[in-house]
Amino acid sequence: MLKASTREWWTGFWFILPATALFVAFVYYPFASSVYYSFTEWDSIRPAKFIGWDNYAFLLEDSKMLQAAKNTILITLFGIVVQNPLSLLLAILLNRSFRTKVLLRVAFYLPVVVSLVVTSIVWGQILQYDGLLNHLLERIGLLAWERDWLGDTRSVFPTIIALTQWQGLGYCAVIYLAGLQAIPQDLYEAAKMDGAKAVNRFVHVTLPMLMPATTVVVFLTIVGGLKMFDIPYIMTGGGPGSASYTLTLAIYNAAFRENTYGYAIAGGIVLMIFIMAVTLLQLRVMRRKEVEM
Repeated sequence: MLKASTREWWTGFWFILPATALFVAFVYYPFASSVYYSFTEWDSIRPAKFIGWDNYAFLLEDSKMLQAAKNTILITLFGIVVQNPLSLLLAILLNRSFRTKVLLRVAFYLPVVVSLVVTSIVWGQILQYDGLLNHLLERIGLLAWERDWLGDTRSVFPTIIALTQWQGLGYCAVIYLAGLQAIPQDLYEAAKMDGAKAVNRFVHVTLPMLMPATTVVVFLTIVGGLKMFDIPYIMTGGGPGSASYTLTLAIYNAAFRENTYGYAIAGGIVLMIFIMAVTLLQLRVMRRKEVEM
């Protein structure tokens, strides 16, 4: 007869076997296959031809991919440096007591719940040369500012950046708002009794207590920026030229328009490793500050 511990082991094994099999079939095996195909020249029709590190080497020489990497990093940095402080400021303003507080909270959060497809189509219409924005500029006498906002290489990328930051502002502000409302008011009362001014209370009470929320917001900003796809794909397709290309869009085009699946998979694996490295470093640094708080 089997011992009780052996029976328990086999019972546990049979319970986890289905989940493990599904995980291997749909996660580990596809990932291992992707790693293999990233070392091949493969168009999904003819058999894959092993070419070693050539796909990875070409990533460093492909001007479109390098432009896409530059654009993606700029979108991410802009989100960290500009969107996060703006969303914190917005959260502080919306945390105050005034009559239209709820209405404004809904207004700023609305872009988050609206489909990115709908948002992109509407803004695409507004930003056309004969769109609403240029009509408004004409009405207020700013004719020199009129342009095809999404068709001009000078304006298309700043426009894409502005839209991505606008779309994510409300989401980050909600996280900061939750963090602000979780701060015990006793800390502010104690700081006031010690004679701390408003600026000092913000620096020494609000910011340290908001570090967990800041960690989450920065993490989401980095991940969202590095995998930016929807808005440039729908509004510009990466153009004109490669002015609004992002890494995910370049990988998509390499796979589904140019049929260079092996090269696209190599780009995807490099992007995945880069996102993992950046987010792990960010979490390690910011979590340490939370501990020191």
